Amino acid sequence: MKNIGQKIPFLVFMIFSLISLNRLSAQNLSVKTNPTKPFSFPLHLEMRVPFDPTAFQNREKTFLIYELYLTNFSSSPIRLQRIELLDENKKNGNPLVSFDSIQLKTMVKTFGEDLQDGYLSIRGGQSAVVYVEAKMDKGMVFPDKIAHRVVTEDNSLEGAEIRTHATKLQVFTPPVGGSDWIAADGPGNSVDNHHRRGNIILGGRAVNSRRFAIDWKKVKDSISFSGDPKNVRSYFCYGEKIFAVADGTIISATDGLPDNIPGHGKEFHPAVPLTFENLPGNHIVIDLGNGHYAYYMHMKPGSLRVKTGDHVRKGQLLGNIGNSGDAREPHLHFEVTNSPQLLLGEGVPYIIDYYRLGYQKGFDDVRTHELPKEKEIVDFEKPDKK
Repeated sequence: MKNIGQKIPFLVFMIFSLISLNRLSAQNLSVKTNPTKPFSFPLHLEMRVPFDPTAFQNREKTFLIYELYLTNFSSSPIRLQRIELLDENKKNGNPLVSFDSIQLKTMVKTFGEDLQDGYLSIRGGQSAVVYVEAKMDKGMVFPDKIAHRVVTEDNSLEGAEIRTHATKLQVFTPPVGGSDWIAADGPGNSVDNHHRRGNIILGGRAVNSRRFAIDWKKVKDSISFSGDPKNVRSYFCYGEKIFAVADGTIISATDGLPDNIPGHGKEFHPAVPLTFENLPGNHIVIDLGNGHYAYYMHMKPGSLRVKTGDHVRKGQLLGNIGNSGDAREPHLHFEVTNSPQLLLGEGVPYIIDYYRLGYQKGFDDVRTHELPKEKEIVDFEKPDKK
């Protein structure tokens, strides 16, 4: 008993020592598993919109169509998860529009190596273009200024503030007349829309004069011709009249280039070697005022009714549809830009005073002060003219 009594203080000391060691070990483990996050700079991603958009109406929705450029200034890949459009004055509120990774896969075009591992990945030093088509339902409008939030796997960044009514939205009469016109490669966001993806580098900067361009063709049962596809006269729109969409001054009028024999892909053989100057073929450019210029391209040789310097009135006959220049089949390429020089301007939207949508069941959907979108089939005849 005497020995046991002597050992009790020593046992108590050992127990307290073990408890203290366990506490210290737990504290050390806590420090090791929860280290202080090291300092790092914000996401090294440049965001910019080269040309601010202007909202326009189509059916019951309001659209914004523009390009958001992204450049990764870091050495590590940046994987996009989501892009949000924010009200510049309410950034803490809900996004106006949000695009998830599934939507972004058809919107993002990287320069260089393709996307890897199923991710929307922008490699270090790589750039990408996001082709944005944002829309809001009837009764809702885009605020005057919006910003963008790019969300990645583990970070986010806000920036690229833009205006949503950057240019004057002009009201036009149609450039062609009659029915069964399809707005081929018209305003939209399809991956195969060559106008929408028409960014080029000129003068050291990226521009897209074709952003809102339309190739106007006539169709019957979704086909643009009947008979020999190599004969321009087999196409329903060949020789159709072309009209001035508004009052203005002719600043360029080129005639005399021959029609091409229609053909797509490897079957395309231009009648004359293509140069930068003759890409539009026989064409007219009208100064519409307000810094806007209307381009009519691929016209029929010998059909121009105006010359440089002429003043034209809305609805005036300008010439006829042909297949000259960089044209695979007869059509009218119509676009409005902010430059009097071919391809150097930015494509701007506009609205048409009146047209009707439809096709198989008749054209009974009346549209006023709207812009037709890609693949819509329209009738431009007003009821009092029928």
